[in-house]
Amino acid sequence: MLAPSNILGVLLLLFGGMCLLDAGSILWEQRTALGKLQCEPKETWVNIESQLASHDDLPDKIYYPHVVTVLRCLKECSFCGNSIWGVPHKTCKADTTGPKHVVVQRFNDVELMRNIKLIEHKTCKCM
Repeated sequence: MLAPSNILGVLLLLFGGMCLLDAGSILWEQRTALGKLQCEPKETWVNIESQLASHDDLPDKIYYPHVVTVLRCLKECSFCGNSIWGVPHKTCKADTTGPKHVVVQRFNDVELMRNIKLIEHKTCKCM
């Protein structure tokens, strides 16, 4: 029969080995997750008012929707670097952009619709 100190030693060895295996698998999962964060346009939302020219009168009107979805190159959702070491080298930025046409509905005396052209990111690049 093993002495209590020997049992404790065996348990510590087993537990320590399991922790190392768990840490290694967690590290592998982290690397894999970083590698999946491609530098590509991702869907997000923007406030229409923040995209308008300063002289635009739309903010003075009652309208909807106030936010719409657009594609953007988001550095927070992309990774440009060495995923094994977890070191970013560059930032994901828009390479090409294009228009996205959205419609807002205004209410004054009569119901009015208005077309607005927003900028959308078409392709991204690590720069």
